[in-house]
Amino acid sequence: MNILIAPDSFKGSLTAAEAGRAIAEGIKKAVPHAQVKVVPMADGGEGTIAALAENETSRLQPASVHDPLMRPIEISYLVMEYEGKPTALVECAKSSGLTLLMDDERSAVKANTYGLGEQIKAALDDGFRQVIISLGGSASNDGGLGMLQALGWKLFDRCRNEISPSGNPLLPIESMSDEQIHPAIRQTRFLAASDVVNPFYGSEGAAFVFAPQKGADEKEVVLLDQALRKAARLYEEMYNVDVQGVKGSGAAGGLGGAVAAALRGETISGIDMVIQLTGLENHVKWADFVITGEGSLDGQSLFGKVPVGVAKLAKLHRKPVIAIAGRLGTEIEALHSYFDGIFSIQTDCLSPKQAMQPEVAVYQTRKTTEQLFRLYTLNK
Repeated sequence: MNILIAPDSFKGSLTAAEAGRAIAEGIKKAVPHAQVKVVPMADGGEGTIAALAENETSRLQPASVHDPLMRPIEISYLVMEYEGKPTALVECAKSSGLTLLMDDERSAVKANTYGLGEQIKAALDDGFRQVIISLGGSASNDGGLGMLQALGWKLFDRCRNEISPSGNPLLPIESMSDEQIHPAIRQTRFLAASDVVNPFYGSEGAAFVFAPQKGADEKEVVLLDQALRKAARLYEEMYNVDVQGVKGSGAAGGLGGAVAAALRGETISGIDMVIQLTGLENHVKWADFVITGEGSLDGQSLFGKVPVGVAKLAKLHRKPVIAIAGRLGTEIEALHSYFDGIFSIQTDCLSPKQAMQPEVAVYQTRKTTEQLFRLYTLNK
């Protein structure tokens, strides 16, 4: 029996690889003779580099950057091949991610994406002329302006004073200049890996949808949305791109819009990219059974998330597929057409904080998958 394990990370608890190992241990206890293969997955957001770093043809390249509050940190971007070309994959969450901040440090009006720009600059300095920017997991809502500052854009307030790289440059900006940008930018192909479809501003835009989870209160959300509208006008004046009309421009606090306008980039599906680079379809063909999962399965899982992407491929090849998750949302019925079964890993009545402790998540993942496969093998 060949079993493919292709999970996303259980955010806040387990990486995709750790979740995969826990699932494999549970399966092996129930079906010792099974041939098990773990392929960690991601959707183009947080954890994408970790998933793709498992590929033998890729390597990690260290870089010194700043976190969302401009504190120095050491990270790595991924060097790989994409569509036959040497490519650098930079991950927003590595330098500008919400998980880099303590709960009481979250502030959408203070955090920025300068560190992401530093990642891109490091890749350009290293000679890469194709850069994939993995969006998602951002702590900021700066419309991508911090990223642009790190790449040489000059931002000015209403008094024509240059805006400092510290803090969120979105609120004070009135104008900007690209006369001193990195010389390689216009010779580089930029791709944004994302499956977010939100617009740049408005009720479904970056501020109203994403800023509250990044520490913004109601008044700050309104201020940020107004500032995003101003930034959108600047992008249109300078680059003739209406970012509000670009699907997914609100991704990662407006990073999607900055990539589309200032970097003249294009958006690709994050999950489709990871499926391609991991060779997942061949693994699915090999498998007799597929299991996937993520931290929370709900209606949002339909929009480019790993479990549904894996399930679609499994169904294409007529393979049974189940999903497990730390949490099942109330919209779970919408997912039934993709899976043969959907299960929570919770084996005890625990608080979210207790359940998300890595050792607890490993134990519950292992026990749940063991029981599922004991049941499955009854008919084998």
